[in-house]
Amino acid sequence: MTASITDLSALGESLRRHDHDRYATAMFADPAHRGDLWVLYAFNLELSQIRTQVREPLAGMIRLQWWRDVVEGARREEAMRHPVGGPLLDLIQRRHLKVTDVHDLIDVRQHDLEPAPFATIAHWQEYGRRTSGGLARLAAAVLGGEDCLAAESAGTAWALTGLLRSVPFHLAQGWNSLPADAVSTTADKKALAASVLRLTDIVSEHLRQSRRLRAPRAALPALLPAVLAGAYLRRIRALGGDVFDSRSYRPRPMPARLAWAALLGRV
Repeated sequence: MTASITDLSALGESLRRHDHDRYATAMFADPAHRGDLWVLYAFNLELSQIRTQVREPLAGMIRLQWWRDVVEGARREEAMRHPVGGPLLDLIQRRHLKVTDVHDLIDVRQHDLEPAPFATIAHWQEYGRRTSGGLARLAAAVLGGEDCLAAESAGTAWALTGLLRSVPFHLAQGWNSLPADAVSTTADKKALAASVLRLTDIVSEHLRQSRRLRAPRAALPALLPAVLAGAYLRRIRALGGDVFDSRSYRPRPMPARLAWAALLGRV
């Protein structure tokens, strides 16, 4: 059963409050597909919040398994009563999304339950590719761009930028979101900033990749987070890599920049 307009509006409002940047990019999608993006992004929000909502990793693993069961159809009655589970099942069926891709969004979140999940820069990038990268590829598929690698690169850049911007908050929560082989937690502030600057170069390469690859114009809203990622990266660089400066993580609405990218049809 297709999610009602009321249900979708509630998901949109939740995104507006808790994931405003993605909400803003979804507003550039065709109205016929906008609700589908809200469902995908609300599902991602549910997964991303598990780490901060549980006290023990085991409790987080149980929640992730619940979502696996939902995607497989094993908890359909429970899912249909859930504000995100029901619309997600409807979306998977209606848009013929690959269940394996949806599963991967769940599986990668196991890393969120580890205090220091990224041993190497490669692991850090892979996490970005499988979280927001995979989400952006699914979003592009919903919009008509099947297997859109440009969207995957854009989403990866967005994820990694988010990890850099959130360093102060993650460390305060006991979660080290930086790759161990790039940043020493015992380094002084200057050394940490230098390491962050080197990581921004890696993120920038994912942005360049998203621009080199072709994507259907209809799928552009799935790539728009790259526009925001580029702006946030420039701010971090302007601050010399100091991610503890509040200006590095302060939200920055950019409707004009997003509108211009949407008009030109490129990120």
